[in-house]
Amino acid sequence: MRVLISGGTGFIGGWTAKAIADAGHQVRFLVRDPARLTDGAGALGVDTSDYSVGDITDREAVARALKGCDAVVHSAAVVALDPGQAEEMIETNLAGARNVLGQAVDLGLDPIVYVSSNAAIFQRHLAQYHADLPVVGGTDAYGRSKARVEVYARGLQAMGAPVTITYPCMVIGPPAGHQFGEGAQGVEGVLNIGVVPGRKAAWTMIDVRDLGAAHAALLEPGHGPRRYMLGVHHLKLREVADLMRAASGRKVRVVPVPDGLLRGTGRVADRLRRFLPASADQFTEAGMQYYTEFPPADTAPAERDLGLTFRPASETIRATVEGLRTVGRG
Repeated sequence: MRVLISGGTGFIGGWTAKAIADAGHQVRFLVRDPARLTDGAGALGVDTSDYSVGDITDREAVARALKGCDAVVHSAAVVALDPGQAEEMIETNLAGARNVLGQAVDLGLDPIVYVSSNAAIFQRHLAQYHADLPVVGGTDAYGRSKARVEVYARGLQAMGAPVTITYPCMVIGPPAGHQFGEGAQGVEGVLNIGVVPGRKAAWTMIDVRDLGAAHAALLEPGHGPRRYMLGVHHLKLREVADLMRAASGRKVRVVPVPDGLLRGTGRVADRLRRFLPASADQFTEAGMQYYTEFPPADTAPAERDLGLTFRPASETIRATVEGLRTVGRG
């Protein structure tokens, strides 16, 4: 099939494009700047010659990109931490979903894959993440924007459209060129300070290569609406420290900072954001809430339906550490 990918210049989109190309499909990219394909999917060996220039908020540009395609993977989204950009982010991400997913439905594409986020269905005190949780959204603007798009995507599913929604948890692994996801900042932070803080906190994670393989496996028409959690490993902090030590050769220890204190400190950091360095971007109230209250994810349906086997966490963390060092961040 010819598969349109939005967000293909990024970390998840780049590895998804590689998995789709490796599965024998032809990839078309919707990009604002074609030059960015070189440091992304192109760096992974993907043929990036088939692209359409445009923004997800431009309905006509999206229509041109979709022309002649059989399927689509929509992974593009705006992420902004500045509270002043919250409404802009929500409106942009919702407009993008309407243009990409909505027009794909109108054109009869099958399948239509929407890369959502655990943030769209996050709520406190969960025993387990599963794909049929109600749409709630985190306390941050990004979580609210993903929740708004989630409501729209589930509405398409309710009408019988062949929309599949995936919920990646913490996505780490080797870079796509120089591109990393937000999860790599957590690994980088541990490398820099040699400390994993918290008590009941945990990392629920998936290797970006396994996530790409899942998206490629979803490219079979005729299955109708589906939803899958994709967060394979649930690592307690002691396991995180052990794996980080083995991967980096550095001393890494767990410091049992009360989880409530981490959340409270994140709240203070939100108010002082403009005075803090960029390295503190993930230290937010919402970020600490996700970190300290992240439950295991139910990935059994994905393993069963898609026939996937996932890499061990040790391999994923090692590849992330090595990748960060390669680009001078480790």
